Amino acid sequence: MPNPYKYKSISLKTSTVSKLNILAKELIPGMHLSNAKAVEVMIDTIGSPEDRNTGNTNETIKKTT
Repeated sequence: MPNPYKYKSISLKTSTVSKLNILAKELIPGMHLSNAKAVEVMIDTIGSPEDRNTGNTNETIKKTT
């Protein structure tokens, strides 16, 4: 059983899940990632350490403009 303190779930629109399924197949050529792993890879690749620390990208955007 997964550790409930280590994992959380999110709700996505059905259309977003369909797009995520496509991205999970294409994100790393030759590998089909799970949806959870695809989201993790994208966040780690795109997100900056500043975004992760604030927890709110709007605050980060306001600080830089």
